[in-house]
Amino acid sequence: MKTNLINTAVESLFKKITILDINSLPISAYNKRYFKDYVDNFYFFMPLYKQLLHKTLSKLKKPINESVFVDYGGGCGILSFLAAELGFKTIIYNDVYEVSTNDAKEISQEIGTPISHFVTGGIKEFSSYISKNDLPIDLLCSFDVLEHIYNLEDWFDQFKKIKGEFSLCFMTSANGSNPYVNRALRKIHFKAEYIGSEKVKGWKERDSNTSFLAIRKQIIKEFFTQFKDKEIDFLAKETRGLYKPDIINKVEEYKERGFLNYNIKDKTNTCDPMTGNWAEHIIDTKDLKNKLQSNQYQVRFTNSYYSYSKNKLFNIPKYILNGISKLLGEENLFLSPSYTLEIDVKN
Repeated sequence: MKTNLINTAVESLFKKITILDINSLPISAYNKRYFKDYVDNFYFFMPLYKQLLHKTLSKLKKPINESVFVDYGGGCGILSFLAAELGFKTIIYNDVYEVSTNDAKEISQEIGTPISHFVTGGIKEFSSYISKNDLPIDLLCSFDVLEHIYNLEDWFDQFKKIKGEFSLCFMTSANGSNPYVNRALRKIHFKAEYIGSEKVKGWKERDSNTSFLAIRKQIIKEFFTQFKDKEIDFLAKETRGLYKPDIINKVEEYKERGFLNYNIKDKTNTCDPMTGNWAEHIIDTKDLKNKLQSNQYQVRFTNSYYSYSKNKLFNIPKYILNGISKLLGEENLFLSPSYTLEIDVKN
């Protein structure tokens, strides 16, 4: 029953978005690029969304048409639109990037799929909106967002302010437990940290394209003119993974105490110093699970399966890997292309 419901919602959304002339939509070049990618590769992405929705719906304690669904970090809105097709009573779209919020609203109108609320901002703005509007939530869902949240501990601390009993499901493709994925993620880290990216059509203007190391050097130079180049190089290197305000605070402490009270455990993880947005953060899942459980959350990390393509030959190893993953059990992430963080909350 649940599978049929999800499949029907997916097919209904596909019919709506494939008739759109994406280039004529009054949305940003950034979301034109992402939305077109979803349309062109719909049946690659949808198996992942189906898995996420299947896990999500399993957590519902009341009928869909009486439930409130949150799409956190919604981007161009695909997850919100699927929730609408499923028949949720209330859908709350959220994204930290105002451009994406406006674009998702526009796409929603174009395809005739109403979304109840659009909220721009991070967890503080989101929790404030929920409290101010007295919106009880049942499910919070997100796709490829967890790996970009700057401070997960702070995020969950802020989330405690949202009262009620509900579930969270974060699916992320930044699965560091899979050796192949881990290697690919570290290449992304290296490029972001030391090389940077060329701005292309559809670039997200919120993101930095200069190497993160160079940006940290510039920040330290600007705020601490007394340091020589060698010391700036040292401090820039050692503050990898920090957001600008935290870089300034840590270097200020260093100036006063003579040592840097900061150390990033992972060898390559890095974030955009101007926004705090991680470059595909490889999260220590065991550490995060322990911290969440210490705060009385019920926590599970579960695996996912590879999507199949039209190339039957290319699908052979995927069939094999998916079969092995099923034998290993849903909490074994070793061969999984992505994973889902499932949390039951009672605040």
